[in-house]
Amino acid sequence: MSSLVVRAADLAARAHVDQRRKGYGDVPYVNHVIGVAVLVSSVTEDSEVLAAALLHDTVEDSETSIDDIAALFGPRVAGLVGEMTDDPAIATLPTFQRKGMQAKKMAIASDEAKLIKVADQTCNLVDLEQTPPGWPPDRMRAYLDGARLVVDACRGVDAGLEAAFDSAAERLAASL
Repeated sequence: MSSLVVRAADLAARAHVDQRRKGYGDVPYVNHVIGVAVLVSSVTEDSEVLAAALLHDTVEDSETSIDDIAALFGPRVAGLVGEMTDDPAIATLPTFQRKGMQAKKMAIASDEAKLIKVADQTCNLVDLEQTPPGWPPDRMRAYLDGARLVVDACRGVDAGLEAAFDSAAERLAASL
């Protein structure tokens, strides 16, 4: 494992240290970004892409900036994290509308950012299979429909990763 990936894992752990996965009680948020990086590592060994997978939520969810990422990990990692980072203005939009805006952004994103996004959406659906408390079926369905929009915008980047998403989406849909 490269030192870049180890340093990214360290920053992700520190940035998300007090955060918990929404609706899952005491599950550390960092477990999510590690899961995304594990999925991405199944299709690439590129240490900069793996570092970006670990850091993909850091700017949205902590005080870390894109400039911080660039200074610590270089312009490529920062660029990938930037492609994954939502504009704060869409944070309060309804799920399906927010996902529609993410899909538009991902349609023009780099292939590497698309890999990370497909892995991210896959991990989110796998977590939703556990039905977080307070998530009624209509909220889960809206998230699933939005995730499908986002992944459809990324299609063609990796058949295996897309198949993993499709499998998770089918399992979640069947449970609703």
